[in-house]
Amino acid sequence: MLDSVHDDKNMAIHQGRMLIASPHHMAIRVVQETYDEVSDNTTSKIIYKEQKGGDDEKAKKPTSKRKGPVRKGQRKKKKKRGNSKSLMILVLSVGGIGLGLLALLGLLIAKFG
Repeated sequence: MLDSVHDDKNMAIHQGRMLIASPHHMAIRVVQETYDEVSDNTTSKIIYKEQKGGDDEKAKKPTSKRKGPVRKGQRKKKKKRGNSKSLMILVLSVGGIGLGLLALLGLLIAKFG
């Protein structure tokens, strides 16, 4: 992904260091491009690169102690997930129904007064 273009080498490297400090980028590379008008060629050279983490920080796959087929009674337990999404849908549904009933009640009062 190309983030920005700079005419100044030091400014480009500074911008790269700022990008790697943000949580949105895992690696950056600052490339210097030189155009030769005579030969109509462009050359690229990496002048700065940095990557977060390393081989020692990579997440390792969890290894299970028991190998082989899962037997009856040894099934994996499902992780409990938060019920916040279900609760939000329930609250919005009940609130919507309540507002609808209030509007209907107001309409009936206005008509039959």
